[in-house]
Amino acid sequence: MKINNIYLFVIIALLVSSCVPIKKQIYLQGEIAKELKDIEDAYKPNKSDYLIKPNDNLYIRVTSPDERTSSFLNNETNSSNRIETPMSGYLAGYRVNPDGSIDYPFVGKIYVAGLTLEKVRKKIELAVSKYLEQSNVTVKLLNDNITVTGEVHNPGRFTLYAEEINILEAISLAGDMTDFANRKKVRLIRKDGDTPQMIIINTLDDNIMFSPYFYLKPGDIVYVEPRRLKSWQLSAIPIGLALTVLNTAILVYTFYLTQFTNN
Repeated sequence: MKINNIYLFVIIALLVSSCVPIKKQIYLQGEIAKELKDIEDAYKPNKSDYLIKPNDNLYIRVTSPDERTSSFLNNETNSSNRIETPMSGYLAGYRVNPDGSIDYPFVGKIYVAGLTLEKVRKKIELAVSKYLEQSNVTVKLLNDNITVTGEVHNPGRFTLYAEEINILEAISLAGDMTDFANRKKVRLIRKDGDTPQMIIINTLDDNIMFSPYFYLKPGDIVYVEPRRLKSWQLSAIPIGLALTVLNTAILVYTFYLTQFTNN
């Protein structure tokens, strides 16, 4: 009976220790959550537009009723201008030079560093207006990607196809955090200009939704820290191995107890 009680106690202890408290796994903890009908237009996330910087790669396409002229401006005589794969998109793009300019066909240098995509679009539209009376310009960022690493299930570099993405959506792309993730310390590494920033974000705090760092920018790196006690978590130990060791220890204990009783 005593041996059975020992088995039961140890098994319960293993099961309990292998579980991470649910409170430590819930995002956006707090009391700020309200019904949407009660807060319509009351809160707006603080976010800023992405500013073009050197080494960015831009996709630019000009369309107009005069297709012959617009085809020259789009450099369509080059087959690499067709975007069929990420590599062809890379080759078809216009790399921003170290001085912040791009070399555009027939137009020459256009300085775009420090501008939003919309301002770049308008600037190019103005530059090509001397060749085309009516034109429409499309500008997209080809190096629109982020990296998520650390205590997530599927770390990696992800290409973005949406106009914007927040930090929780980015973590979901990487398969969500593991049980060992420190949800209070998610590091956001961002390079604005020549100086990189590293911001520690607490995903348990719902106020991050109103932070300028809630929405990510191209090139951002999200690193999810492990919790300090990760190496001591029993859930990292295979249950089968633990039970085998436990069974062996009990058999040895029973053997010595029997020998002692007989003597």
